[in-house]
Amino acid sequence: MKITKIDHIHVYVGNIELAERWYQEVLGFSRDDSLYFWFEQGGPLVIRNNGASLSLFLRKNQHPGHTVAFAVEAAAFLSFVPALNAKGIPFTVCDHDVSMSVYFNDLSDNKIELTSYEYLLAKQLLESIV
Repeated sequence: MKITKIDHIHVYVGNIELAERWYQEVLGFSRDDSLYFWFEQGGPLVIRNNGASLSLFLRKNQHPGHTVAFAVEAAAFLSFVPALNAKGIPFTVCDHDVSMSVYFNDLSDNKIELTSYEYLLAKQLLESIV
């Protein structure tokens, strides 16, 4: 499978507004208005600085830590999902309305997300193999 790039990292914070301001003032991040609807629906607040992207989540019961999301082409799911099944690695699929993602954990229970913004193709492929 070919990973295109690190797409984003989940960062769990105690206060979204304070975290957004801190990342803006210290590291120059700004809100991604095109994905603000996710935040309005209870999801993350996505902030960016050029090619770097963070998804700020309100920490509820999560321990400090992160989820690393790798961008992939939709076709990568065709071989990757069967490989997860063959290795007995549990996963979940999530439709984010603009992207499709597969979530799973590594051996140390670190969370990993593979996401594709080739939304319609990824959705079709995942529906056919899951």
